[in-house]
Amino acid sequence: MIFDCHVHLPSPSLGVSWEWEPFAPDLESALGYLRSCGVTHLLANTYRGEAAASSAEMVAGNDEIYRLARAYPGEIVPACLVNPNFPAQALDELRRCHDEYNFVWVGELCGYVGGFSYDTPAFHAILQLAGDLNMVVHIHNDDALDMERLCAQFPENTFVLAHLGESPEDVRARIGLAGKYPNLYLDISGNGFERMGVLELAVQVAGAERVLYGSDFSINDPAGVIARIQRSHFEDETKRKLLGENLVRLLHEHGWVGV
Repeated sequence: MIFDCHVHLPSPSLGVSWEWEPFAPDLESALGYLRSCGVTHLLANTYRGEAAASSAEMVAGNDEIYRLARAYPGEIVPACLVNPNFPAQALDELRRCHDEYNFVWVGELCGYVGGFSYDTPAFHAILQLAGDLNMVVHIHNDDALDMERLCAQFPENTFVLAHLGESPEDVRARIGLAGKYPNLYLDISGNGFERMGVLELAVQVAGAERVLYGSDFSINDPAGVIARIQRSHFEDETKRKLLGENLVRLLHEHGWVGV
């Protein structure tokens, strides 16, 4: 099993792509590439949800990923996206996704894409409700100090921090947070993992149970992260945890009944 915790699936009718050149413009090409890399399950949202510029698009994005998850049961696990720029609607949508669709994952919440800050009453209300609903919050936060503030302010929430970082200082700060806060998991997608020793440091500091394989596809290549784990010096048990067992356990702890 290889379970990718961080996938953005295309919304062809939206006319938006984050690929530098067209690579996976439709669902079948995206799923086909993930499968060719060995990915058996994926936790995903869609471009429509991430790029939502209105509350209606926010809802449409969640409906879109829900339909895809139903069309590919067991392979696609849906993630809910909400935007604090629409405060009341975001809370309603979070409840709807949890209560009607049984979503247990929120994110990846990405402030620079959605045009919002992580330090506002509206965003804090989303985190509070996500905690009350026992939903995992997957967040793109480039500021380690700000991420520490969220971990300390919302100790009942389970956070997953996307990307290990770019500079040595940033990487050590972000990994160090997972060693300090038991409510924080590390998603190793995007950058940082390719530097030799960084993945090993993440496992050493956070523990093998709180490091998750993610790719950030279709922005980044799933195969590189998989290869880095598979070719590491970790024992097979640790490789299995990183590649999927940790994510399955985390989903089940938060009420997911699939996989």
